[in-house]
Amino acid sequence: MSIVVRRGQAIAEPRSRLLRFDRPSAAGPSVVDAAPSGPDPRHELARLALDLVVRTAEPSDLPARWTTYPFGQEVDRTRAQLVPIRSRSALLASFSREASIAVSRGAADTGLPPGPVRVAYAIRWLELGDGRRRPAWASFVAGPVEIVAGALAGGAAGRTGEPG
Repeated sequence: MSIVVRRGQAIAEPRSRLLRFDRPSAAGPSVVDAAPSGPDPRHELARLALDLVVRTAEPSDLPARWTTYPFGQEVDRTRAQLVPIRSRSALLASFSREASIAVSRGAADTGLPPGPVRVAYAIRWLELGDGRRRPAWASFVAGPVEIVAGALAGGAAGRTGEPG
């Protein structure tokens, strides 16, 4: 089966013929040596991770869709599927094969916020980069708010002389 995109829809079709790969020869570059078309997945994932960090740093600017329960469920479900991936190169390979990513490649150019699958890949990219496990999506999004609220509550208690 191969997955193709036709008229914006990802469709699984049976392969009509076997794939044949040309062996590299001294005569010139082969199909295997050809550069991949489209954006580099490393840059795309790094850009997604940066976008995620920036947007979650200021929770008041979060896209409304990101705060919904179904969005969080889908992010957590996809992240659970990505846990066995142990290297960024393996994550890149998975990201390149992901059908929902291929269908929505142009969405980033329109300024729409990333969907749950892209967000899950961006979180895993961050985890593999620094080795720190991130919490569930609801905590990930609410984290900065809770930290600031705790700091403000602690600072106000210290000023009034009351125990916090």
